[in-house]
Amino acid sequence: MKRTATFLLSCAIGLGTLNFPVMKADSASETITVSPYSIYEINDGKFEGWGTSLCWWANRIGYSDSLSEQSAEAFFGESGLRMNIARFNIGGGDDPSHTHITRTDSDMPGYTVYKNGSVAYDFNADSAQRNVLMKSIDACKDNLIVEMFSNSPPYYMTNSGCSSGNTDGGKNNLKDDRYDDFAEYFATVCEYYHKNLGVDIQSVTPMNEPYTNFWYAGSPKQEGCHFDIGNSQSKILVELNKAMQKHGLGDVIISSSDETSIDTAINAYNALSDEAKKIITRIDTHTYSGSQRSKLKDTAKNGGENLWMSEVDGGAVAGKDAGQMGAALWLSTRIAADLNGMNPSAWVLWQAIDRHICSAGYKGRKDTGMPDLNGGYWGLAIADHDKNNLVLTKKYYAFGQFSRYIRPGYTMLNVSGDNVAAYDSENNRFVIVCVNASANTRNVDFDLSQFTEIGNKVQVIRTSGDVQNGENWKELAPIDTYGNGFSASLIPNSVTTFIIDGTKAESLEKTEIKIDVNKVSGSESWHNDSKSDCTKVFDGNSGTYFDGLGNGYVQVDLGENYRISALEIIPRSGYEYRCVDASISFSSDGKNWSEAYKINSKPVSGANYYTALKNNKNVRYVRYQTPDGKPTNEYNKDDVYCCNLAEMKIFGTPVDFGNKIDVSSDMISGSQPWRNDSKFDCTKVIDGNTDTYFDGLGNGYVQIDLGKNYNIKTVGFAPRKNYSYRCVDAVISCSADGVNWTEISKIKNVPSDGLNYISVGNAENIRYIRYQTPEGKPDNQYNNDDSYCCNLSEIEIYGDEPEKIKGDVNMDGIFDKEDVLALQNWLLNVPNTKLADWKAADLCEDEILDVFDLCEMKKLL
Repeated sequence: MKRTATFLLSCAIGLGTLNFPVMKADSASETITVSPYSIYEINDGKFEGWGTSLCWWANRIGYSDSLSEQSAEAFFGESGLRMNIARFNIGGGDDPSHTHITRTDSDMPGYTVYKNGSVAYDFNADSAQRNVLMKSIDACKDNLIVEMFSNSPPYYMTNSGCSSGNTDGGKNNLKDDRYDDFAEYFATVCEYYHKNLGVDIQSVTPMNEPYTNFWYAGSPKQEGCHFDIGNSQSKILVELNKAMQKHGLGDVIISSSDETSIDTAINAYNALSDEAKKIITRIDTHTYSGSQRSKLKDTAKNGGENLWMSEVDGGAVAGKDAGQMGAALWLSTRIAADLNGMNPSAWVLWQAIDRHICSAGYKGRKDTGMPDLNGGYWGLAIADHDKNNLVLTKKYYAFGQFSRYIRPGYTMLNVSGDNVAAYDSENNRFVIVCVNASANTRNVDFDLSQFTEIGNKVQVIRTSGDVQNGENWKELAPIDTYGNGFSASLIPNSVTTFIIDGTKAESLEKTEIKIDVNKVSGSESWHNDSKSDCTKVFDGNSGTYFDGLGNGYVQVDLGENYRISALEIIPRSGYEYRCVDASISFSSDGKNWSEAYKINSKPVSGANYYTALKNNKNVRYVRYQTPDGKPTNEYNKDDVYCCNLAEMKIFGTPVDFGNKIDVSSDMISGSQPWRNDSKFDCTKVIDGNTDTYFDGLGNGYVQIDLGKNYNIKTVGFAPRKNYSYRCVDAVISCSADGVNWTEISKIKNVPSDGLNYISVGNAENIRYIRYQTPEGKPDNQYNNDDSYCCNLSEIEIYGDEPEKIKGDVNMDGIFDKEDVLALQNWLLNVPNTKLADWKAADLCEDEILDVFDLCEMKKLL
């Protein structure tokens, strides 16, 4: 029975190895690189949403159903900002005899009436804020995340007798014996809203900016209550947990501690008792001050906590001569800084409305009126009570550039600069919001090569100019993508959202390769200091780093060959710009190197993943190297390149190519080279030098006679450098006899420079391998030459000798009558009779071929 060779073909020339042309906006363009694998470290990168506190503005407008409905739609509705988080304030209520709260919105009522030591609940006291909350739930289609928070306990529980703060703003204001009473009050109100009004409460936090000296008795607002970090904050969290359990709300998240400063939030969390830390599952922080965003992220991550940016706003501006966009640009850059720096799972504004216009005032107090929209102001909109409408600002529209298009459930992606990126893997949508707070147009190339696939068109939405005559979420003409990204221009003082549907990313293969530090080598460190030598790149500590000089490098020998699927790079913190122009190279032998990836844009702080790696199929050595001389990119202003790297992780799987089959020049044949020049003949494909090549003409070929049959597993080939497009449509075939050929692979896409490997599976009993290009004019999108040319730099064959088959003297993988006839003719001295494998004929195993072996063969047949 004739045995046929079977092939398990897995072509290794896929999307990951394509060399697409990179279109540039112009020579002055910058590059923004986004990877689907470089996700936020908090909450596994899953975004929970955007929101606002309802305190104090809902308390001011809630009397009006019309303003309440307009606000609910403008902030939470589909036609508006599409927020999905509302922070509802459980007010403490102040002493009725006090008159010091002069803001029209911040006199937050409490839910109890205190008289002569007795307390009675009045759940209608805060009807205004409640009105806005319920309408916001409707506008959000019941998807609203509600967090209950407190600014102050009821006045009668405080040391000062005032809900604005203590007489000394730096001291605790809740009485020492009232922690349990305050927790009971807070939980009772939560239970009412949940059970009686059907409000689904996701989380609670009993403090607001507690460790400050801002809150003092007699101030014009109710905004906070001092709690010392450590015991005081721990105690109220423990008591609140008991009260929530008692009222059947034990599954509600308890968060802490809404400090005004990022840095204070770190200290406050670290000072909590172990019991308190077990109770909370999220850190809420404000970002009015402090700078240690990355450290707070690490604090939350190491503590197993989620993290929210739960409040910020300000009256500042950004941009140059930005007009009404000034406040909008400030807000946008703050959003980008908070999200990329801390990686929180939610971003929540302080007040959506901060200013009110009302000629009559409110409860005997005057409203603040219309702000100067060309300057800085708080809030996104102004409530005009006289005209019964909302005045929307450029801050409103800038916020919408983020909140309308980066939606809850999206995976947040790390990106550098004033940009925010996200990916919706369920619907294959990529979104990036770019802020240009400069007076110049910025031309940007977006490198999305780490994605497996991107759609053909980019949807563009932009906000710029003023409210009346400018762009407010204006949808522009779509942009065409190219192979691995797109290019766009960001006009001055603008916020632009780019959306690409049909974007896909494969799951990241994260089989980490264990590194032997003894196999790490590199250039000298600064001052030859061992504390910052190249081994620090693989010590597992992102706080240490390699401090190499210009043209510096770090290299590792993996010990065996791997198919590299991904690299994780962590730059030295604060010096991420020094990675720009660095290259990552691979080698199978430590001598011949091929570039796998060049870093063209500033990496983000922390982990950066690279998956669009060239020449990654057969790698034993990995090298990271910076150039020599003065930096030539826009990010690096140093006098010289420096090799600064904190950590590198390498992911991949061992390669089983089979054994490499030795091929000598006398085993090579092929068509004539260009002008019959021996410097470019077919023998160059096995000289081990990728700088030499076979320069064949149309329908040219290279053929290898292995001398005997093998079971072939892998074929490797390297195109002529810079002419890899000439490989497209070439065919690699195999044969057992040199006459009957079977196609292994047809090259359909442009391979990478360097060796490309085709896994054959197991092609049995193969002696001949041929690489051949077609004849005539190329018929593909990559090759614009007048005719096909056979350009090949190297070819490698991997496999194993097949098991010996008794009697198979002609080594065709089959024992049949042809083998018997061959032995018989040899014994009869028939001219030109040869035995390819005489040992296969020695069935008597006496190392003598004679008639007795022939008899055994006939019996076996």
